[in-house]
Amino acid sequence: MTMPKPEIGKLLTDAYQYWMRTLPFQLLFTLIYFSVTMFAGSYAFGYYGLFAEIQKFQNLLYSDSQAFLAKYEALMQTENAVYFLHVMMVIKAIIFPLNIGFLKIFRKLDLGEKPVTGDLFAGFQGHYFFLFAIYSLAWSAISNFLSFFIFLWIPMLLLVPSLMFFKGFNYFKSFKISVSTFRQHFVLIFVACLVSILFSYCGFIMFFFGIFLTFPFWNAMIYVLYKNLIGDFEQ
Repeated sequence: MTMPKPEIGKLLTDAYQYWMRTLPFQLLFTLIYFSVTMFAGSYAFGYYGLFAEIQKFQNLLYSDSQAFLAKYEALMQTENAVYFLHVMMVIKAIIFPLNIGFLKIFRKLDLGEKPVTGDLFAGFQGHYFFLFAIYSLAWSAISNFLSFFIFLWIPMLLLVPSLMFFKGFNYFKSFKISVSTFRQHFVLIFVACLVSILFSYCGFIMFFFGIFLTFPFWNAMIYVLYKNLIGDFEQ
C-alpha cells in the first residue's frame, strides 16, 4: 500500500527525532561498526603485505606528495590489493546486519515499547544474518561496476532491506517494489538521500568524534521513508 507523499521537511524532522531519541544506540552502533571494519581491515591490509609496500615509499608523502599518490595508486592495482578490497567487501557484509537493528528499534518506539540493547542485533538473528549479509555483498559487488550511476543505484535500492525485514519479501520482490517507489517519488527520495549523507558525515567535517553520533543517521531516514511511502508492517 502506497501512502500519500509527505513533505520533505516532515521526513527530515521525523528522522531527526528518531535519531535524537536513540543516541545511545547510535553511539554503540558506530563504535561496533568502526571497530570491526578498522581492526579487521588493518589486519587484512597487513596480511596482504600492503603495509610493508607503503613503508618503502612513505617518505615521499613529505617530500613529493604527487609521487606518493602515484605509487599508492599503482600499489592498489596489484593482485594483493584486489584481494584486500574483496576481503573488505566481505567484512562490510558481515557487519551490515547491524543496520537492521535500527528498523526494530524505531518500530518499537512507534509502538510505545522500550528498545533494549539486544534489538540492535536483530539483523544477526536466525536467517536474517545470511539474508542481509548476502544482500550487502551483492550490493557492493554491483556498485563497484556502476561508477557514476551509483548515485541512482543507492536511492533505488534504499528500501530493499526494510521490505525484507518488515514484509519478509525475497530479494527480487523487494527490489521491484523499491525501484517502483523510487520512480514514483524520485525527487523526494533523492533529496532525502543527499541530506542524510551530508548529515551522517557532518560529524567528521565539523568535529571528528562527532561522526560517532551522526554516522548512523541515514538509518532513521530509511525507516521514515519506508513508514511514509510503504507504511505496511508485519514485524
